[in-house]
Amino acid sequence: MSYLPCELHCHTVHSDGDFTVAGLQKAAAEDHLSLIALTDHNTSSGFEEVDQSIVPVLKGIEWTTYFGHMLVLGANDFVDWRDAEPDNIDEKMKAVRAAGGVVGIAHPFQDGSPLCTGGRWEFNVRDFRNVDYIEVWHEAFSPKNTENDRALDMYTRLLDEGYRLAAVYGRDWHRPAAAERHWGCTYLHFDGGAATPEGAKKAIRLGKTVASTGAKFIFRVHRLGKTYGLGSTIPRGNAIFSFFTDLHSREKNAGRETIEYKTIKIVTNGGKTALETRCDTRHERLRLERGHWYRAELWGDVDGERKILAVTSPVYCE
Repeated sequence: MSYLPCELHCHTVHSDGDFTVAGLQKAAAEDHLSLIALTDHNTSSGFEEVDQSIVPVLKGIEWTTYFGHMLVLGANDFVDWRDAEPDNIDEKMKAVRAAGGVVGIAHPFQDGSPLCTGGRWEFNVRDFRNVDYIEVWHEAFSPKNTENDRALDMYTRLLDEGYRLAAVYGRDWHRPAAAERHWGCTYLHFDGGAATPEGAKKAIRLGKTVASTGAKFIFRVHRLGKTYGLGSTIPRGNAIFSFFTDLHSREKNAGRETIEYKTIKIVTNGGKTALETRCDTRHERLRLERGHWYRAELWGDVDGERKILAVTSPVYCE
């Protein structure tokens, strides 16, 4: 499967990061990331220094406002962020998408003032069809990072309301970090197996994404002789879920926390568990219900505390 590890939220000296652009790319290559997005605060000036031969880079910007931070990836034209306000954000998002960009909500439950003014999402989105993805996990993985729990709850609620959004991880990478912290990645699906900026946008738009501590964790669904991947719409009825789980992928990134992988869950509407099985399970049967969405979650223990360790974007039952 052509799912490759990417980091979609990075900063350099062009805003508040410590990396030069070349230094960030070198760090990404050393971390065996297949692609990164350069998302400096309110500027894309660093993209002029990118060397695509080091590691592919998707041009982006993090709109940094008093009402929240919004990630804009791959827009072909400038959309002015300076007059973005709570009640005009839908029009701004539409303009970004009309310019070929994808729209992401960054760390919706990050601490706000006085620690990070504007860091918490407070825009009044009227139609979440204007949003392509949400950072369901942000920064280091830890049982103490409760903002991630709330972000995943928000994501679940929006899926229940009928919106089709991709789930991603955002390291919010500003500088080299101490080895004891545990960093994740977003796995994106690339046609043909090579990571490209346009391929990254396509994967996000199609919902072919996985937010993970590092383990590679993907599923497909087999129904009536056809095979469906993440983001697909599937006829209702009995289906077979096939799991691909590589627990050792990116194992070198493990911090000092002790992580034990335990189970796989299939989660559906309302955040309810439709099925739970061992983490080394390859195939399970499940009946798909009309109007339901189904995502897979990999669960385990972090220093003895039960936590979610990977989450896929869903498939949808027509």
